[in-house]
Amino acid sequence: MNRKLFWRTVLVAYAGAIFYLSSLPLTNGGPLLPIPGGDKILHCGEFFLFGLLAAAGSFGKRPILAAFVLTAVYAGSDELHQLFVPARDASIADWGADIAGGIIAAGTAFLFLRRTLSGVHRRFILNGRKSDKGE
Repeated sequence: MNRKLFWRTVLVAYAGAIFYLSSLPLTNGGPLLPIPGGDKILHCGEFFLFGLLAAAGSFGKRPILAAFVLTAVYAGSDELHQLFVPARDASIADWGADIAGGIIAAGTAFLFLRRTLSGVHRRFILNGRKSDKGE
């Protein structure tokens, strides 16, 4: 299995886990992370990981931008999905925290690629093209 297919498979599995967990009604009523803003921190972390997995899957000609867009769209669909789950609600603030996680993931992926790759390989990866060396 090639690297991109592996990470795309992991991404789909993670998206499925998010969907499943979002389908469960919240019954205890208490926050999962009992600190101020804990809910938003969890949302940000959840979609930070989603964004990193999407970036690792390298979609399109601009994989980091594509990873961010995919993260934002999936986060929005997750919030809409929660409208139909008992004891859950959709929130623009939650979506904003999800998008913040996607932005942080995109920035992390960009900085990682920028610092760890040679100039030629970095250019090919950031632009979504394969190198001319057959790699």
